[in-house]
Amino acid sequence: MRQTEVEQIFEQVLSYQNSDHLQLSLTGTELANTRFANNTITQNTVQKDSGLSVIASFGQKVGQASTNRLQADGLKEVVSRAEKIAQSAAEDSEYLPPVSTQTYAKVSAYDHQTAMTSPQARAEKVQLAIQQCEPKGLKLAGHYSTGWNFRSIANSHGLLAYHRQSYASYTNTVMSNTSSGWAETVGENLDLIHPLRAVEIASQKATASQSPKDITPGKYKVILEPSAVASILGPMFYSLDARSAHEGRSAFSDKEGTQIGQSAVDLYSQSNHPACPNAPFFFNGLPIEKTHWIKAGILENLAYNRFWANQTSHRHTGSPTNMIMDGDHNTLEQMITNVERGLLVTRFWYVRFVDPMTLLLTGMTRDGLFWIENGQIQYGVKNLRFNESPLNVLANIEMMGQPQRASGSTYIPPIMVNNFNFTSGTAF
Repeated sequence: MRQTEVEQIFEQVLSYQNSDHLQLSLTGTELANTRFANNTITQNTVQKDSGLSVIASFGQKVGQASTNRLQADGLKEVVSRAEKIAQSAAEDSEYLPPVSTQTYAKVSAYDHQTAMTSPQARAEKVQLAIQQCEPKGLKLAGHYSTGWNFRSIANSHGLLAYHRQSYASYTNTVMSNTSSGWAETVGENLDLIHPLRAVEIASQKATASQSPKDITPGKYKVILEPSAVASILGPMFYSLDARSAHEGRSAFSDKEGTQIGQSAVDLYSQSNHPACPNAPFFFNGLPIEKTHWIKAGILENLAYNRFWANQTSHRHTGSPTNMIMDGDHNTLEQMITNVERGLLVTRFWYVRFVDPMTLLLTGMTRDGLFWIENGQIQYGVKNLRFNESPLNVLANIEMMGQPQRASGSTYIPPIMVNNFNFTSGTAF
C-alpha cells in the first residue's frame, strides 16, 4: 500500500474519533516465495495482507482493536470497537497519551525491482543452482523469497509516518547421503543476492562433511559463523528490558554499566545502517535512534519503554530493532588458521532457553560442523547439542571476522570463542 493510500485511510479513521486520543498503526506485506526440494521447484506462493490497529483512550481508560477490513464500514467499526473497549476498561496507570509530531532519520530501504520480482526470475536463479548440484550427485532444497512491506503510524496529535522496505532472501541446503551444508544470502536489493555463491558454499560444506566422525562432548574453541552468532546472541538481545532488570527478574539485574564482554564487543541498533536498514520509528511514534546496547564490552543501555523511561528519568531507547555488531577485517579462512584444535559451526537450530535468569540456552548444530586442527579443517563432525549462555560467549571472544548480513535484521561477524560447552551428541 502506497503512502497516499495510507494517509487517506488514516484521515478517514481519525474522522470517526469520539475518544480523547487515537493512536493508529497500519502495516502490510506482499511476500512471494519459491520453494524447491530434491532438485525440483515444488511450490510458488504469494502472501498479501494489511492490517490496522487502533488504540483509543478516555483519560487513563484504554481499548485496542484491529481489523483487515479497510473499507469505510470496517474502519468505522474498528474505531467504535476500540472506544467501547476503552469505556469498559479499568484505568491503566501506565498509559501515556500519544506523542506529538517527530523528526525521523532518512532510511533508504526500498527497491522496486526487488519488490516486484517475478516468479520466472526466481525460478531461473533456482534452476541455475540446481544445475550446480545434480552433476555432483547432491540434492538441493530451500527457498527464494522476494517482496516488500510497509509500516505506518498516525495519531490524533497530528503525527504521521510511513516506511516501506523491499526484501530478498535466498536460503539453500545441499545434501549428500551422509551430510548436509547450508548457506544464505539476504538483502533489500537483488544486487545483494547471490544464489550461485550460496549453493557453492553449501555444496562445499556438504562434500567436506561426508561420513562425519564422532567426537567427545566437552568445552571446545569454536568459530561461529554469522548465522550461529545471531542464534546465540538473539535471545540475549531481546531480553534487555530495563524494568525486568531493575525489578530483579532478569539476567541483567545490577549489570547496567558493567563489563559483560570482551572490550572489542560493540552491539547496537541503527535504523539507517547502510548494510542493515530498518524502519526509523517505533509504533509509539518516537524515533528509533542509534543505541549502543553493549559498547567496548560494557552494558551501556537496557531497553526503556516510554513509561519506564519516565519513571527512571532515563532516555527512551525502545526495544532493540536491528542487531548490528562490529567486527574486524579477518576473513573466515584467516580465523580458521588461528585455531590449533577446535570446531567450525555453520549454524544452530532449535535454540531454546534453559534458564532465562542466566540466559542459559540449549540447541544443536546443523548443516556443517567441522573439526579444525593445526589451522586446517580436517573432517566433518556429527552434530552436537550445546548448553551455553551468550554472556559466556561475549566474555570468551578471542577473534572476530568481517560482519555479514544474516537473516532478519542482523548484520554480524563470525566470532572465535573459547570454552564453548557441548553437552552431548545427537542422533543425526
